[in-house]
Amino acid sequence: MNIKFDLNITQTQKLVMTQEMRQSIEILQLTAMELKGLIETEIMENPVLEFNEVSIKEVVPVNEDGGPLKGEVVQEKPPKEEIQWEEYFHSMENADYRGQTQLSTVPDDEYGFEKFTSQEKTLNEYLHFQFKMLKKNLSEQEKRIGEYLIDCIDDNGYLIIDMDYITSVLEAQEVSIQKMIGIIQGFDPCGVGCRTIEECLLIQLRQMGYDDDEVYLDIVRNHLMDLANNQFKRITQETGLAIEDVYDFKEVLKSLEPKPGREFSSSERVSYVIPDGSIEIVNGELVVKVNDVSAPRLRINNYYKGLLKTPDKNDETKLYLEKKLDSAAFLIRSIEQRRDTVKKVINAVALSQSSFFFEGVGDLRPLTLKTIAEMIDVHESTVSRAIRGKYIQTPKGTFALKFFFKRGYSQGEEDRSSDAIKRLISELIEKEDKKKPLSDQKISELLQQKNLDVARRTVAKYREALMIKPSSKRKEYR
Repeated sequence: MNIKFDLNITQTQKLVMTQEMRQSIEILQLTAMELKGLIETEIMENPVLEFNEVSIKEVVPVNEDGGPLKGEVVQEKPPKEEIQWEEYFHSMENADYRGQTQLSTVPDDEYGFEKFTSQEKTLNEYLHFQFKMLKKNLSEQEKRIGEYLIDCIDDNGYLIIDMDYITSVLEAQEVSIQKMIGIIQGFDPCGVGCRTIEECLLIQLRQMGYDDDEVYLDIVRNHLMDLANNQFKRITQETGLAIEDVYDFKEVLKSLEPKPGREFSSSERVSYVIPDGSIEIVNGELVVKVNDVSAPRLRINNYYKGLLKTPDKNDETKLYLEKKLDSAAFLIRSIEQRRDTVKKVINAVALSQSSFFFEGVGDLRPLTLKTIAEMIDVHESTVSRAIRGKYIQTPKGTFALKFFFKRGYSQGEEDRSSDAIKRLISELIEKEDKKKPLSDQKISELLQQKNLDVARRTVAKYREALMIKPSSKRKEYR
């Protein structure tokens, strides 16, 4: 084996990112809420930073009688009107207001309508309320079983626990547990406390008066998937019902609620976003604005600027101030750069998708990151980071910036976005003959007649994205 050392000179190209560059990139891709949290943290940790909109009054120096010291910065607070809460609530005739004793814990410095709004009742609280009405007729063990079972019901209204586990935990007989399950299943909303979708539908059907119609109840127990797949002939062969009766029964099932607790849990899924900018139509032209709330302006406190200029300070203080000032200056530059980049991206999007803001989704054009990057002279990765988690308010609603970047299909001299194709597919299905619904292949052929070359597989993918069933499940028999 020949072992030797060689010295070679090679030329390579690589990107070396400084800490400042990394922080600038991270700030660019932050959402409005994430940026707000970062700024709040920086202002608490860095005393030289402050909001640009804050009005601060500098107080002249006085002696040691309790007044402000030289150079001290204080913020004047407006006088607050004292509210006589006790007199106010006693004047209200509604007992519901007088019963809200927790309002006395509201901080004196914050008054608002939100402090007096009622909290929505959850499914768990509603079931416990109904159970309390029956407690006087139950034994202590039954009370314990019932309360435990209610706590095991999820937000959809289903009892998500194994029977063997319940019997071992509660040390109770299965007969007693089944009795309490039956009582809870009689609560409102109808179908609550069920363990399967079949049991949920059966509870609701019995309440509608289907107790004696065993043939229909048998369809739910044994042929629910066949019914969902429109296998009406198979069901008629095994039950003896006419195909029209089976179809009518399916319509009845479609009117039932498969998730009884949905009305209680729906409010918890509401989410809010802060638009990073807006596009408005002014005198027939599009005007772009950046939301100051999503990118607040900061500045360096004048007091600390003055401290750095004064000669009578030690080296440790000077080093500390210089470090904090450098950090604050870089953060301000990064936020302003983020603001400028986001505004450029929104401007480019407004220019590229101008037809959408005047007409709607049907005029949405294909758009790529590369196109916007070339328009504003940045890299594609910068555009990708700039649109991450960003929203804009438009005349057609509030949309994520990613919404405007779509794959396209050529239609003669024009292009159509994937959303426009989805809309065409939805319109074709809405106008179809329900007795002879359009197949994916037929929809593809109809789109080709409009000079849109969309494959059958693509039609199927877009149809599923629109949550539209296939033709075999859309067919109606009368």
